[in-house]
Amino acid sequence: MVNGEAAASECTRASLLGRYEIGRTLGEGNFGKVKYARHLVTGGHFAIKILDRSKILSLRIDDQIRREIGTLKLLKHPNVVRLHEVRMCVWRQTSTPTPT
Repeated sequence: MVNGEAAASECTRASLLGRYEIGRTLGEGNFGKVKYARHLVTGGHFAIKILDRSKILSLRIDDQIRREIGTLKLLKHPNVVRLHEVRMCVWRQTSTPTPT
């Protein structure tokens, strides 16, 4: 994941696994899933939100998502989840098994 909003690139489960150990699904919604992740270098615990871009575009709410990202970047409060990184990419499934 890259600080700020990166240009669209190809993402694979393996590329996420290169920096994060992806774990169980924490939650699911209409637009995607939230997965538990552990950063392999720092050991930090994170929640990774994976959105289904096709659903977002079909409902024309991509501007709303961008505004939400902008707002979350500004928020610093102990009772609000902090946004660390944003990566916009085209998801490509690989044969890499999903860690549990």
